[in-house]
Amino acid sequence: MSLHTRPLRSTDETELRRVFRATIALGHPVSRGTHFEAALRPYERLCLEWYLRAGREHACVLRDGDRIVGYALVCLEPEAFARWQQRAGARFTAHVVPRLVARRYPAPIARFFRLRLRDGWDMWRHPEHRIAGLPHAHLNATTTGGLPGRLLADHVDGVVAAAGFESWYGEMNARAGRRVAALGRWGAEIVARRGNGTLTWLTGSPVERLTVLRHVSDRGVAA
Repeated sequence: MSLHTRPLRSTDETELRRVFRATIALGHPVSRGTHFEAALRPYERLCLEWYLRAGREHACVLRDGDRIVGYALVCLEPEAFARWQQRAGARFTAHVVPRLVARRYPAPIARFFRLRLRDGWDMWRHPEHRIAGLPHAHLNATTTGGLPGRLLADHVDGVVAAAGFESWYGEMNARAGRRVAALGRWGAEIVARRGNGTLTWLTGSPVERLTVLRHVSDRGVAA
């Protein structure tokens, strides 16, 4: 394994999207057929588009030799992101809901979107998962172990520190009861936790959405 990070290039987007789809269910792909994957594209845009446009200059990819195996997407403009997310969420809902009502989706796809909309509504009603005024990051990797996480967190630490911030946060999905000790060793603090109905269904076991806070002063602590 020869892991290293480098800035995102325009030619990386296809592979970055592949990593997103391959890890959507706690590090595993959604194994429900090509139609399911195609139906996920509006959700993929909702999750990635802002970072690949407005936040592009702060993004990096994680490479193992010639292969892209992960990425770190960073937001340094929380207010601009919140405005974009509100508009993008409305577009996503307007795209999905009429198709749900008209029963145009196969049953598994319909269930995914119903659960995702319910989770989104729950997150909107409980805004504690957002930390006002702080940058946040979206990290993902297809490889396991501590090194991928450390390399990606190092990238985010550097971007956040260079912008003059002392902390950043991210969301992590974990099976209930796991990862808490590991997050402490990583230098992260859990500041909010909610159930994730979508991933609970996809994985077949209870999943929580953890909001974790990391201080730049803790950079260098093992991931």
